[in-house]
Parts: sequence; C-alpha cells; structure tokens
Amino acid sequence: MKDDELQFLQEQLEATELLPCATCRQETLHAHVEVLERYAHATELLMECTACGTRRTWMQMEMPK
Repeated sequence: MKDDELQFLQEQLEATELLPCATCRQETLHAHVEVLERYAHATELLMECTACGTRRTWMQMEMPK
C-alpha cells in the first residue's frame, strides 16, 4: 500500500466515532459527513452510520486550552 493511500485511510478512521445508532439499535462507527456549526467549546457535526447509512447530528465537546 502506498504512503498516500495509508494516510487517506488513517484520516478516514480518525474521522469516525463509535455512537449508538437509532436504526441499527447498537453502537456502530459513524463517519463525519460535514461540520454544521462551530461554537466556543463544541462543534456540531453531521454523522453517518457506516453500517446502515442513517445520518444524525452530534455535538463534539472541545476541551478549553
């Protein structure tokens, strides 16, 4: 595998969260689809279940520096 392919796959994996899915009824990997809004200490993301494709919003809290 080439370095750029490995880097791409690593970035994709880092852009996932293990979240409960309302459709699958279990915790599945959800991929970051887009950033909806940025707040002072949080980011609202659109997430997609990698198992069934259902999309949902998710608030990712950021630690103050």
